[in-house]
Amino acid sequence: MRVLHLTAEFPPHIWGGLGTAVGGLATASARAGLDVKVLLVAGDWFWSDGHRAETPEGLQRAMVRDSRLEILPAREADAVTVAVQLAEQWRPDVLHVHPVELWPIARGIREQTGIPIVYTVHSLNCAEYEVGNEPPQILDLWRDQQEMIAGADRILALTRDEKDLLLLSCPEAAGRVRVLGNGIDGIDAARPVRRRVRRRDLTVLFAGRFVARKGIHELFKAIPSILERAPKTRFVLVGGHGTGAAIEVGWLPAELERWRDRIHFTGWLPPSEVTAWYQSADIQVIPSWYEPFGMVVLEGMLHGLALVASDLGGPAEILEHGRTGLLVPPRDAAALTAAVLSLLEDAELRRRLASAAAAEVRRRWLWPRIVERLRAIYLEAAA
Repeated sequence: MRVLHLTAEFPPHIWGGLGTAVGGLATASARAGLDVKVLLVAGDWFWSDGHRAETPEGLQRAMVRDSRLEILPAREADAVTVAVQLAEQWRPDVLHVHPVELWPIARGIREQTGIPIVYTVHSLNCAEYEVGNEPPQILDLWRDQQEMIAGADRILALTRDEKDLLLLSCPEAAGRVRVLGNGIDGIDAARPVRRRVRRRDLTVLFAGRFVARKGIHELFKAIPSILERAPKTRFVLVGGHGTGAAIEVGWLPAELERWRDRIHFTGWLPPSEVTAWYQSADIQVIPSWYEPFGMVVLEGMLHGLALVASDLGGPAEILEHGRTGLLVPPRDAAALTAAVLSLLEDAELRRRLASAAAAEVRRRWLWPRIVERLRAIYLEAAA
């Protein structure tokens, strides 16, 4: 089986869960015996970052390479030409497309090659607008996404909830939709969960993009009440575009100024530095309004954190309330406050939830399990 992935993110150049997921999937697929090439439609960040191509075609090969995995960066203007040349020479069985922004390129590739398309819906743009309060411009992407859903041979929804949302808007896709979540790297999963030393100054971690639908404002509302009862608690917010200082200026509410020494913004970090924060934290919060899957949920489970997450989408499908995490209603700062305080004040509850979550992620969510199910979907599409 030969699979060509089309993406705009690949580790270490990632901006969110999509890039993490694509990197993990491509690597695990190669380990499982699939032949994998990744066409990375790279923007200015790539070509201006010391990765300039040496070939006339605008490619740099061997950015990441082993016997079954090759990453091929291409400029957006060259991507269709590069992919068609690759398809003629390599003859992939399927084209696996990730961000909807690349649909015009995917469409051009198929028009010239006839290659079957598998499309992972990493989020629904209509839900981003209606539930996540994203700006109206995202509806332009929704029109592209509808066209892509109509044109794909197989469509991957990350959860049953996402499948239901998708079919409300695109019922004609019913026979082509399969539910397949993301996974997490088994290399990291082989490491034992770090035993956290008992201490009073516990760390609560948020990791993700800085957009309203991630529930950041609800977290800010919860912080004063939490610090009044647990004043030694530290909050670390990982992610966003730019430096931590710039993000703090743009996001920290005035009413939290008095607690600035307990709140740390890291800014955007490479994956290795994000991992270091997971390893030093105790509790993770995912208070999203809309969360199609949530790679951060798997990451927190893997690193042995006690999780508090919104009872919807991916977190609700991954976590079991009271056993592997605590689920709270979205947009409910009071419920978020109560759940975090219960973990801060009960070391045994933290330990029990974290231990069960670490075992669960290793049992259900490692990439080899996901890839085996995906292989069958690839065969459907190729047929």
